[in-house]
Amino acid sequence: MRAILVWAMFLALPNGALAAGYVSDGHIYDLRCNKDGYVLTSRYPIVRIIGVGAGSQQVAGRETVFLGRSCDAGHKLFGQGSWCWANGGFVVRFAGHSFGFPRQELTCQPDPESNLNCRC
Repeated sequence: MRAILVWAMFLALPNGALAAGYVSDGHIYDLRCNKDGYVLTSRYPIVRIIGVGAGSQQVAGRETVFLGRSCDAGHKLFGQGSWCWANGGFVVRFAGHSFGFPRQELTCQPDPESNLNCRC
């Protein structure tokens, strides 16, 4: 009976409710593109702990990760970094933090090959 109830709840969800975007560390990001590269925006608020020890603080909100065409990356909290892709997905690296997106491929139109120069 429990399985039937779970299945009925699944069928009642609106179209696209389970549509996954790009996933890293359990957070879902939506992708958009612009002339400078890729922009990943978290679908839901994320809480990050910034700092160490007594000086640490919680910062909550939706976050945006910028991935540039020249393999550069930007983030409001983590500053400037870099990104690259390989056959196993892509990774974004900042000093003290990295975002791994395993088995995921960045694609945008009209330039689906704009990440070919950012290999790991």
